[in-house]
Amino acid sequence: MDKHSHYSQRERVQRTIRHEKTDRLPKGELCITDSIIRSKLICNKVGFEERLAFINQLGLDIFTISPTFPHIKSRLPDPAEYEWPDIDKWANQTSIFTFAIIDGAFETGLQTYDYSDFLTLPNKSPKDLKDFIKQVEKLNIATIKQASDQGIDGIILADDVAYTRGLLTNPKILREYFFPSLAKQVEEITRLGLPVFYHCDGDYHEIIPDLINMHMQGLQCIEPNCGMDIAVLQKEYGDKLCLWGHIDTKDTHNARKTAFLKTFSASLQDLSTQNGIILGTNCGLYDGIDIEGLTRSEEHTSEL
Repeated sequence: MDKHSHYSQRERVQRTIRHEKTDRLPKGELCITDSIIRSKLICNKVGFEERLAFINQLGLDIFTISPTFPHIKSRLPDPAEYEWPDIDKWANQTSIFTFAIIDGAFETGLQTYDYSDFLTLPNKSPKDLKDFIKQVEKLNIATIKQASDQGIDGIILADDVAYTRGLLTNPKILREYFFPSLAKQVEEITRLGLPVFYHCDGDYHEIIPDLINMHMQGLQCIEPNCGMDIAVLQKEYGDKLCLWGHIDTKDTHNARKTAFLKTFSASLQDLSTQNGIILGTNCGLYDGIDIEGLTRSEEHTSEL
C-alpha cells in the first residue's frame, strides 16, 4: 500500500461502493489480457504472481475473476464444473478487492443458441425461453454461493443486452422474461452480504431504472461513444449507483497530450467530489490500449 494511502485496496473499493469518502478514487479493470501483462513485465508465463505484480505496478484496487468451465453448444455447464482460478490466493493473500463475473441469462443465451434463434425465441417459444432462463438462474445462484464461500468480495452480473444505439430487444421482453430472474439473483447476492454490479456494453440508458429497482449497486462499462455520459449518469443516478469504467481506448492515447490530459483529469476530479466513482476503461486492458497514457491520466487525477 502507498505510504500516503489511508485504506487498503479492499477498503477503498468498499467505501466507494457505499458512497463514502476515500483517500483517492479506486481503480480497476473488467479484464486484463495475458499479452498485456507479458508485454509490461517482459515475462513468458502469466500466473497469479505476474498478475499481482502487474496490478501493483498500475496501482489497481480491483481484480476480476472469470470462471472456467466446459463450453459445449446447447448445454449449460454443471456448477461442479466451474473453477475460479486462484480465488483463494486473491481473497486470502492480497488486500485487493475481487469481483467474480457471472453471465446473465441473456448473455448465456447468445452463447448457447444461434444469435437470431435466441432473439426470436420470445415469439416462437416463450415456454422454452422461460425454462432456459430458469436453468440459468439456478446455475447462477449455485455459482454465486460457490464464489462467496471461496471468499469473493463482489459479483458482476454480465448481460450484453445493448449495442451502440440502444437495446438488442424490446425492453418489454427484458422486463417480462429476464429481469424477474435477474432480480432473484441480486436478492441472493445481497443476502450473502456482497455488492453486485451490472455489466453491459453499448447504450442501456432505458433500463437503468429497472436495474436500480432490483437493487443493483453499481454499473460497469459506460461508453461515451454510445451516448453514455458518466457526468449525466452521476447527476441523475449518482446517489443510487456506483459508476465504474468510462475511459475509452482513444482517451488512453490522447492522455499523452498535455492539453487533453489537463481537461480530462479535471473532469474526473469534478466527478470524484460526489463519491461513487471507480476509475477504469470501459473495455478492459488488451492490445491496443496505451497503458502509459492510461497510467498518466489516472495518476494525474489522483494528484489533483
